[in-house]
Amino acid sequence: MPVFDTPIHTNDDNLKKVLAQNLPVLLYLYDSRQKPDGAVADAVNTVARKHAGAVLIAQIDIATNPKTYQEYGRPTTPAVVGLAQDRFHRKVKSQADNVRPGDVRAHVAYLLDKGPLPTPAAKPAPPPANASGGKVEHVTDANFKQKVLNSKVPVLVDFWAPWCGPCRMIAPVVEQLAKDYAGQVKMVKLNVDENPVTGGQFQVRSIPTLMIFRDGRLLERQIGANPQAIRQLIENALQPIR
Repeated sequence: MPVFDTPIHTNDDNLKKVLAQNLPVLLYLYDSRQKPDGAVADAVNTVARKHAGAVLIAQIDIATNPKTYQEYGRPTTPAVVGLAQDRFHRKVKSQADNVRPGDVRAHVAYLLDKGPLPTPAAKPAPPPANASGGKVEHVTDANFKQKVLNSKVPVLVDFWAPWCGPCRMIAPVVEQLAKDYAGQVKMVKLNVDENPVTGGQFQVRSIPTLMIFRDGRLLERQIGANPQAIRQLIENALQPIR
């Protein structure tokens, strides 16, 4: 039998052949219709290399393989199912949905009798009371202090105007970032034409200008429609204070 040091891509029709191999199998279920979780995918590739010859890692896209998705209880992806061979048939030894990289490693260790049965992850805590919940909020001169400077989470402020082409171009990026960082960072927009006081206070001379605030302090600013630079502002604001 060949040694596989990378995950095996399989489907509803071929999964039975994969499970017929005389090795424990970690089945990784993902959904190609959703934004991929790179950290989990990297963990799947890593355990495949590390434990080549001892365990098979098989991955299957539930978007095109509904039979397998249904068979294993329609889990929230990314999900893993640990399968081991007993005397007569293949059985589920462990299972988890909405997994993180550590879960992948823990389930492989359990399959190889090198660790305990992984416990289900605790439900995530609700977002802070003044987090945006994945939506972009419009703020004004009148409520800027309350909504931005007094926020318990970092706030990305998009200084814009309706006539500004680059501002309109970057708007979908800010909306997507609001979803990506829901519960961690609040995204707000401030129309500089209608709210000149705040724009003047923070010396906004060109738009779009994006600023990230934390604990009432301006941390960084980015001028221009650069999606990667804007994402980096957010990542920097989420780093621990040194």
